[in-house]
Amino acid sequence: MPEIPYRAVCLVAATLFFFLAAALLQAANSQQCAECHQEIYDNYLRTPMAQSSGPIGGGLIRESLDRAAFDHAATAFHYRVVRDGAGFSVAFEKKDGSARGAKKLAYFVGSGATARSYLLQDDGYLFEAPVAYYSANRRWGLAPGYETYAYPYLTRPVMPACLTCHASSIAVVAGTQNRYGDLPVGEGGVSCERCHGPGEGHIEAMREGGPNSGTAIVNPARLSPESRDAVCAQCHLTGEVRVMRPGRDWQSFQVGQRLSDSMTFFVRAGAMPGMKVTSHVEKLAQSACKRSSGDRLWCGTCHDPHVVPAASERAAWFRRKCLGCHDSAPCKETKEARAVQQDDCTACHMPKTHVTDAQHVVYTDHSIPRRPRGEAVVRASADLTVFGGARADPRDLAVAYGIVASRTRSAADKARALAALEQAEHASPADVEVLLYLAELYRNGDQEDKAVPLYRRAIELDPSQVTASVGLGGILMERGEFSEAIRLWQDALAKNAGLELVRINMAVAQWRSGDPQGAERTLNRAIELNPGFAAPVDLLQKLRQEMRLR
Repeated sequence: MPEIPYRAVCLVAATLFFFLAAALLQAANSQQCAECHQEIYDNYLRTPMAQSSGPIGGGLIRESLDRAAFDHAATAFHYRVVRDGAGFSVAFEKKDGSARGAKKLAYFVGSGATARSYLLQDDGYLFEAPVAYYSANRRWGLAPGYETYAYPYLTRPVMPACLTCHASSIAVVAGTQNRYGDLPVGEGGVSCERCHGPGEGHIEAMREGGPNSGTAIVNPARLSPESRDAVCAQCHLTGEVRVMRPGRDWQSFQVGQRLSDSMTFFVRAGAMPGMKVTSHVEKLAQSACKRSSGDRLWCGTCHDPHVVPAASERAAWFRRKCLGCHDSAPCKETKEARAVQQDDCTACHMPKTHVTDAQHVVYTDHSIPRRPRGEAVVRASADLTVFGGARADPRDLAVAYGIVASRTRSAADKARALAALEQAEHASPADVEVLLYLAELYRNGDQEDKAVPLYRRAIELDPSQVTASVGLGGILMERGEFSEAIRLWQDALAKNAGLELVRINMAVAQWRSGDPQGAERTLNRAIELNPGFAAPVDLLQKLRQEMRLR
């Protein structure tokens, strides 16, 4: 009987993603807004925000296949993107021929202004594809984060939290993490309602009463600064970690509210972080412009969300924004800077800079440096603090350290997380998120007896979660309680079919409990989902060999 690392069923395989219990239903389609706002609608359709997701073949760009093949030397896999009818498929093969496969790309995510990622679809479950298209040099490569995997990871789940900033009207199948309806999203891109609030009542009132009917529709620019800024920050503020407030989820935030009512953003104290793909709000807060201007400066000061200036107009467009606060004296910087283009303020003061969470791409530095500078290094042990300086709720801080500890495996973060989560659990014994992070710390710290009752309590309080089913199943597997472990894992896989290690360990449990046929079906499904993953292939060969010897 092969030895399988049962403890591999850990936080990596059951990362804590909290999902929407129902679809994010928008009351009005953006096309209905065009009846009265045709010019704004037509202009907006040409912006990256409006075209940030959709079926393959749509959006602002057309991918080139001239540079569609590449090797990943670390794993010895060769990738190739090919035309598949009106769309694309990604084919992959290990150089020694031991593994190969192909998957159809179902949807794109990202406007393509900088890059695009892609989604795979299997029985309604959405997974991220391992390839991305990088627009600047018109070539394909590994998607961000995939360079760390030892094989083509084809079952990385696409959670509602991932889609929320790229699409509207997300149709999640209730009780699952990453299974969606026949039409996963109602609108590809950020719909009108995402920034202006529900539109159905406004549309009805305007049709009945005319332009003076006075209905509730939100103009973000007229909100209080905190609520105004929240409209953009919900997607353009990254932080070190974000924590949902108790009882809140990704559909809780509504335009006009404070973002802090739904979630808390934490950053590391004591240094400026490096740039990330969506750290625009953080970087702007670091700028001398924002520190001097305060609430008068916000995203809408320089950006019209409905219009993106043409490339030929971009320098003049943003220079006019700068001159709203600065005089028009000749540039006083170096000769080299003046030689770049004196009329282009952003060329020197908002340079394109590489980000820390994606390869092959650069983004605009919104910290508006007077001169180019290197990024400060944030100490891994630095304390977490609330972005913006507010006081951290002890419960939120505990969860934040739990999240960070699961990512970094830092001893300092783990110690802080354990102490904070134990206090939070004592204060709020029915807080499922606290229970799950604390149970994971206990389990990964060889304190299974402490983890088990927390897992069981979490399952009782919230049967929709997955982490407790995975973690408790792993402990029961080690104790030889195969039938209950299998039941728990079947439940988890029904909510997220892509838990590869869970599926493999379930096959071992089935095998050990005298059900080799069930184990064979489980392994075949694992191979179907990810033919590039060697573990289920090897285990299936050993299973069949044993069955032949009987």
